[in-house]
Amino acid sequence: MRNCLLICIIGMCFVLSGCWDRSELNENSIVTGIAIDKGDKHKYKISIESTAATELNYRTAQGLAPSFIYTFEGDTIGEITHKFNIATSTHYIFSHTRVLVIGETIAKEGILSFMDFFDRDREIRDDFNIVIAKEGNAVDLLRITNDYQKVSSLKIFPQLDNMLKDWGGTPVMKLNDYIRSYASKGQVPVLAAMTIEGSKEKGANIENITKSVPDAVGKIDSLAVFKGGKLQGYLSLEETRLLLWVQNKLEQTSLTIPFEGEENKYFGIRVLRSKTKIKAKEVEGIPQFDIYIDAESVLDGSDQKVELKKVHAFNDFEKEANNYLKKEFATLFKKMQTDYEADIFGLGEKLRDQDYKNFKKYKEDWTVGYKKAKINMHLNTDIKRSGFRNDSNH
Repeated sequence: MRNCLLICIIGMCFVLSGCWDRSELNENSIVTGIAIDKGDKHKYKISIESTAATELNYRTAQGLAPSFIYTFEGDTIGEITHKFNIATSTHYIFSHTRVLVIGETIAKEGILSFMDFFDRDREIRDDFNIVIAKEGNAVDLLRITNDYQKVSSLKIFPQLDNMLKDWGGTPVMKLNDYIRSYASKGQVPVLAAMTIEGSKEKGANIENITKSVPDAVGKIDSLAVFKGGKLQGYLSLEETRLLLWVQNKLEQTSLTIPFEGEENKYFGIRVLRSKTKIKAKEVEGIPQFDIYIDAESVLDGSDQKVELKKVHAFNDFEKEANNYLKKEFATLFKKMQTDYEADIFGLGEKLRDQDYKNFKKYKEDWTVGYKKAKINMHLNTDIKRSGFRNDSNH
């Protein structure tokens, strides 16, 4: 009997025990965005964006600020993130962070020290997007209010994802993606870059939400190239799309292609599906890459007449598209090999996987092999159909 009573008491201890680490909802604030800029008096200036839940719900919104941004300075990220209670009364939860914005100035100086913090901190997940604030401060991007997702960080997160799915102008780099690229012997990391179009001062006002034409909007501008943890320069959105194509990450896109020899004459195609394969090997001391791209597309429109009843009606368009893309790829490859000396494509990783015996000689510095590499493009743009119901009458 005594044994049974003892067992019951022990069992009740487990059932009735409280949560040692409980935390009330009104004692916490959810951080959705983090901005890192160069400090005025210290090494870093950190800004965090926390949401006002009532303003995100149309039933409870009163037209007040949808988020709050607080800024503090310090010499280490860990110290700054734990002293925001200097100005606020709640505990900040970083596990729901959607975007990390890095100022251009601090990116040029190097981002390894604070990226190491985000990689190690147990409270921060690795599923947030990382962007560079081009020609400005990172905090300014978080201050812009938006008509749909009112909170800037909650707008930037799907904006990057949708850009990749619909057009292919951003690689959508998460924390793990950046760390993997940086640690790789055969690839350098890249990050999406954004700018503010309009007045950043007016865009920070709540009135920016109410206007049909906002005073300011955060736009995806380009792609930031890093080497040695420091910002080296930018690529255009069109060049970013080519990068994604090489990496077999391009889902869909639309191309405007000029007719060769025709001034101000174009045709458009919509790429619906594509597949990229890369063969890598070293030939007579030169790393060689053969990149095969098969793209299935439809004709969107043309400044010249299209005779759909003609056999092989799309052959000329396919030839024009292949020639145009080969030139675009060649220009980008040359730029990255000579100007930046940075393998953003991950070709070194392909050589390591497919010809490790020869890759070993470049293991310590793949740049040596990358600069002299020969890259051959094999393009097959297959136009399946046209959007025209009948022959066009241009």
